[in-house]
Amino acid sequence: MAKMSTRELILDVALVLLNERGESVVTSVDLANEMNISPGNLYYHFKGKEEVVEELYAQFHARVLVVLQEITSQARGDAKQTLAALCVISDVIQQFKFIGQDLHGIHERYPNLRASLKKLFHFLEQSLIGLVRLVMDKAKVSDSTTASRLLAVNLLYTLINFGAYDRLLDDNQPKTTIEEHLYMHFLPFLPE
Repeated sequence: MAKMSTRELILDVALVLLNERGESVVTSVDLANEMNISPGNLYYHFKGKEEVVEELYAQFHARVLVVLQEITSQARGDAKQTLAALCVISDVIQQFKFIGQDLHGIHERYPNLRASLKKLFHFLEQSLIGLVRLVMDKAKVSDSTTASRLLAVNLLYTLINFGAYDRLLDDNQPKTTIEEHLYMHFLPFLPE
């Protein structure tokens, strides 16, 4: 097995910290301390936290595009298949959950990412609209154009914001899964 470079290790540790604590809280010094390296060593690989976040966002962007292209190329309008595909998208989003946890903040703090964020989430929304329209057309839903857009937007909100409410609940309150949330959106289209 190939040894991980320091740069790759920094990105892996940063992803864990950002997901656990949130992007706005984690500093470059936190990253260096977590890795037990000097801040200078971190700065040798990245100019600062901004570059780390931008690199992680680039990974997120690439993975979302690959998954969407694969899913849309295989889409046939089957509700169960679409539901499974949405769970794959959710997995990618959850791997980089710090982005969805503070999407607005990241948009504001990282001007280099603004255009890319907008473009990616617009593409994600358009892809979801296409997937949902196939399901609705197969189910012979009238006015599927408006309905598919509205359901796609709700799915996107669910995918991005999943878990935010659950994090506020006490430990003894039941938690829900992303699959349960997505399933509820597709319940009318699933066979009995």
